[in-house]
Amino acid sequence: MSEEILKALMQLFALIVKQSTEVQKIEIRFVRKFLKEQLNESDVSKYLAIFKDSAGLTSPEGISLTIPVPSVKDSVAIFSICKKINHTLTQKQKIIVIIKLFELVATNPGMTKHRKIIINTVSDVFNISSEEFNDIESFANNENPLIFQNGMIKEILPEKLNIESPKISSDNLMKSRIYILQVKSVDLYFIKHNCTLEATLNGITLYPNKANLLSNGSVIRLSLGKPIHFSDIISSFREGRKEIKFQLEVNDLFYKFPDGSTGVDHTSFNESQGKLIGILGASGSGKTTLLNILNGSLKPTSGEVLINGHNLHKEPKKFKGIIGNIPQDDLLIDELTVFQNLYFNARLCFKNKDKKEITKLVSNTLQNLGLSQKGNLKVGKPSNNIISGGERKRLNLALELIREPSILFVDEPTSGLSSRDSENIMGILRELSLAGKLIFVVIHQPSSDLFKMFDSTIILDIGGQMAFYGNPIETILYFKKRDAQINSKIGECSSCGNVNPELIFNIIDKKIVDEFGQY
Repeated sequence: MSEEILKALMQLFALIVKQSTEVQKIEIRFVRKFLKEQLNESDVSKYLAIFKDSAGLTSPEGISLTIPVPSVKDSVAIFSICKKINHTLTQKQKIIVIIKLFELVATNPGMTKHRKIIINTVSDVFNISSEEFNDIESFANNENPLIFQNGMIKEILPEKLNIESPKISSDNLMKSRIYILQVKSVDLYFIKHNCTLEATLNGITLYPNKANLLSNGSVIRLSLGKPIHFSDIISSFREGRKEIKFQLEVNDLFYKFPDGSTGVDHTSFNESQGKLIGILGASGSGKTTLLNILNGSLKPTSGEVLINGHNLHKEPKKFKGIIGNIPQDDLLIDELTVFQNLYFNARLCFKNKDKKEITKLVSNTLQNLGLSQKGNLKVGKPSNNIISGGERKRLNLALELIREPSILFVDEPTSGLSSRDSENIMGILRELSLAGKLIFVVIHQPSSDLFKMFDSTIILDIGGQMAFYGNPIETILYFKKRDAQINSKIGECSSCGNVNPELIFNIIDKKIVDEFGQY
């Protein structure tokens, strides 16, 4: 967040608190906490001073007992600040600002008419739809937001989490609720709760009736009962969609190379549609070998891969068109254009479609992947740089996606790409999984944002041994606990929300010493 935007937010917060009869210490504490989430300690006082000065807080305690009546000047200032923010923040950031404004108002109960007008003005300038604004307001202001919303808020009932404890009365448990808000236009999710149980989000305490942003891969835990995963929350908002139901089961998979070494060592797991699965491990740990067995191109020494109860390797014809595979190697023809590469691939795949239908299908696919403006460019060799590395990867994706497979296997899609191109590729795969596909991705050294996009991670150790299988944040917690680290209950940074996937492999590769002090 830029310096100018943070200054503008401080002025906006100040104009909000000026609408009450007295600015309370709790409001100042809220602003200080907000700044601590954005800045280091040395810069907090600088921006807090801007807030206090804009709010007219002149007393030593930071409390102004004489608050001026809202003026036309204030109204012009609000509009000016919002216009400044509007051209800099993304729509996701604007939604978070609106949530923060409601939280600031909630610190001093009794929303005045003028405060309501300010937040409405901010929402209008931010181009937030009235339906989503009403949902956000209901979620932020009400203990039971389900009463005033149109379907974008869902509740999780703690009594369904297999909680049995003599310490908690059934009456308290029945009154406890966890609420999830979906802001559909920007694909954001927020959580709040009123539980008597202790609740944590990725190891960080969740305080009652306070909205928190849910990031990809998040885990919500109560002091009792089962954890709630981000993928489960997304699935609850997809209920009612017509999707092809399928289940992939991997039972005791084992593979031995011709030289006698082990490639996959007795691996088992189950997955269903609508998931993005990451396969991670050090070089030589069997990531690509496992992927090739799962996609049917390599036969296991023993064990089985079942899709809806049918053996993939014994009945391969049953899965024609269902499975898509995108290898790490480039599949493009250098002499053809972007459009021609996809067009001739589609001609081979869809013999029952005429040229007009295929042209329309190819155009739509290129549009969806952001390649429509590159359609007439020759692909060329990677060294020619006619199209970028990220565009080459997206075109390779298009070669498989045009067939619309239900299960997709992708080997190292981010290899050699910039961080921005990597995020774009993984963002496409994430959207495909949310549309109902099951996607397995082999990835090497993902960033925090990419790592948290996965619904589940398979961590492989040398010799194809599965060291862990589960939610991304739980992966971090598991290895930190096994390493007996002090902060083993915290999965992500409390201030920035980042996780460190490299920590997993540092722990796996960690050496111990013998009685002589030798590694």
